[in-house]
Amino acid sequence: DGVARMAPHFSLANASRFLNERLGDKGEVVYEGALHQGSSLVFYLNRKFLLLNRPTDDDSFVDSYPNRSVLNEDAVLEKWAAPDGVYLIIRQTRLGYWQKLLTERFHIYHQVTTCGPYIILSNQL
Repeated sequence: DGVARMAPHFSLANASRFLNERLGDKGEVVYEGALHQGSSLVFYLNRKFLLLNRPTDDDSFVDSYPNRSVLNEDAVLEKWAAPDGVYLIIRQTRLGYWQKLLTERFHIYHQVTTCGPYIILSNQL
């Protein structure tokens, strides 16, 4: 019983299920943080995802060529402006930062769900 209650705080399985239903053919997922904290995405998300603001001491990777799967904030904002769906998974502690950045740039901020300590934002309404 305790494991079931704590699982959402350590796993992104529920977030992956939510995203798998909404991504479509061209949707992309960006995870902000260290891969070892978001490693459940590797197992539950039905596609590759991109990493953002990966800590410099994070030696885990999901691709033979890490530069293909790691983005900076400018690249995320560029994707955010495109018509295809982009979903950004962030920790709740980063919500204020992203809310300010997105509303200043796009005049809109769209939070689609929360999963434990994570929030999923999207460029789609």
